Amino acid sequence: MDRKVAVVGVGNTSYTSAKRETRERTEVSADCIKAGFDFVGKGLSMDDVDSIFYASVDAFEGVQRPDRSMDCLGQSLNKATFFVHTGGTAGGSAFKEAYHSVKSGLCDIVIALGASTTSATVEAQQILNSASPPLIEKPFGAGAIHMAGYYLMRYKADYNITAEDFAMVAAKSHKHAVNNPYAHIRKGFTVEEILASPMVCSPIHLYEICPVSAGATCVIMASEEKAKELSDTPVWIKAIDSISNTFLAGYRPFTSFYKLEILAKRVYEKAGIKNPLEDIDYAELFNPFAGFELLEYEALGFCDKGDAPKLVRDGITDYGGKLPCTLSGGTLCTNSGISASMSRHAETVLQLMGKVEGGRQVKNAKTGIAHSWGGNMGQFHTLCVLSV
Repeated sequence: MDRKVAVVGVGNTSYTSAKRETRERTEVSADCIKAGFDFVGKGLSMDDVDSIFYASVDAFEGVQRPDRSMDCLGQSLNKATFFVHTGGTAGGSAFKEAYHSVKSGLCDIVIALGASTTSATVEAQQILNSASPPLIEKPFGAGAIHMAGYYLMRYKADYNITAEDFAMVAAKSHKHAVNNPYAHIRKGFTVEEILASPMVCSPIHLYEICPVSAGATCVIMASEEKAKELSDTPVWIKAIDSISNTFLAGYRPFTSFYKLEILAKRVYEKAGIKNPLEDIDYAELFNPFAGFELLEYEALGFCDKGDAPKLVRDGITDYGGKLPCTLSGGTLCTNSGISASMSRHAETVLQLMGKVEGGRQVKNAKTGIAHSWGGNMGQFHTLCVLSV
């Protein structure tokens, strides 16, 4: 069976520092799902849901008991619950698996949820550092920040990228996060403030690095028949796919997100996208480090290699530009681990529905893309094309 699938609802919780979060993951998850039901309305409840796809990296939570989250997700109601783990990409992967369950005819209504608090870990950075192979991680202390440093130093050297180029794309995210009621960091840092912030790992300044946030995002998907009953503004999933790389990274040249380039060509062909800059109205990109957004512009075919800073300088990817990107503030401003990649899909859905809060709504957006990135040195990517 091959059916059309739509997103009919989105749920978000408030986001805060993982150090300040007092709610347990079960509470955060339950609050998020309730918000999704409230979004849809029409009496929708867990009784109507066939399955839940839950993105989880238990190491981030400091536990080895994923079943502790099951009650709020539906186990007590005899709902099938699936755990999806592909590192930071898990939210995007859970979205993809939820989609396939409906498209195949196995389910009619499903929930895809990403929830993370990291409240049980003493220091989340130690967990993130374990993403690298031990031969890299142990002798040299390489961690998540170094993954970004390898890519961005090479990008800077190959194309004469400046510190201001990186700061400008960071400032774009910070500016729009101010208007996102769900964003964690809403300071609106300027280019000057970003460049004046401490250098953490060259060429990356402190304000070009995501926080460790706590919160949750979910989407509710439905078959075509159910979607038309539940929503006046369903957002259809036109194409979705993923790609993975080896865990080993020593051989990589760090010249580009070349795996994302391969994935984008594959997904665009399925969706009928021939000119991304012309055919896409909105994009939510996974940018835990500000410079990643520039590499993603190029991998996604928005411009030639080395030209991404020009898109920012010319306002192409800003609000009111030809292809607005990551107006939520992105992962840079709200990095709730697993739900950060789910949020990219949820934000794109809200833009296409015309239901974005905070004055960030793009006019007449018909087609959008959502991207997630994760694992060791960009080991995993997912990419989805959505439309109305």
